[in-house]
Amino acid sequence: MNQKDGYINDSNFKKLLHNDEYYRHIFKKTEKIVSVVFYILNNIDHNKKSETHISNIASKAHFAHENALRTLEVKPLNATEVLEQFAQSLIGLDSVLRIASVSGAFSGEVLSTVSAEVDAVLRSLSAYMSDNTGIESTLSTFDTPIASPQKQKRAAPAHSPMGTSTGTATAASVPANTADRRTRIRTILEAKGEATIKDISEIVTDCSEKTIQRELNAMIEDNVVKREGERRWSRYSLV
Repeated sequence: MNQKDGYINDSNFKKLLHNDEYYRHIFKKTEKIVSVVFYILNNIDHNKKSETHISNIASKAHFAHENALRTLEVKPLNATEVLEQFAQSLIGLDSVLRIASVSGAFSGEVLSTVSAEVDAVLRSLSAYMSDNTGIESTLSTFDTPIASPQKQKRAAPAHSPMGTSTGTATAASVPANTADRRTRIRTILEAKGEATIKDISEIVTDCSEKTIQRELNAMIEDNVVKREGERRWSRYSLV
């Protein structure tokens, strides 16, 4: 047995908590999704119509987080069942968010942002299961996105999760993928108040920091976003 084989076998007996790739790209991103979901719930108008949706979403979010925590305690060779249960809990969370959005509890833009991040975690999870020794991914449903945010229908005036105007840049004036990125960036800035490019890139994971910076610069020109500080110390917020 060579040194490489020894390393591979040793890694199979370490908990996923100690796998830096899994911890940062799957577990921590799931925590951020759950945090954003509860931020959204805190800003939904509570009424008789929305209470059921809020309760269902909160329950699914808690369940997804509990399943994510469970995965940290397993070892790769014994992880398949736990990881698949974790994946199903994320799919369940995405489903109740869709139902709530269709019912008008929050905007399609918000759904698009969260669903895109759920999809990114599921793709990373499927890849992890396929690439690691002793785990054969059976998650064939993850081969295609749960949702294509670019296909979300957008109302003529774009609104934020809290119902305030989101600025002059709309899907009609820019390409679909760019409009989707800008919608997601707006949602993040609304949730955080202000953020750096690095903060945004940790949530919008399907493009580079340079792309995010380009979008932010365009949003500044459109008077949607403002910047404070220079270069790596720059922080962005909504106008």
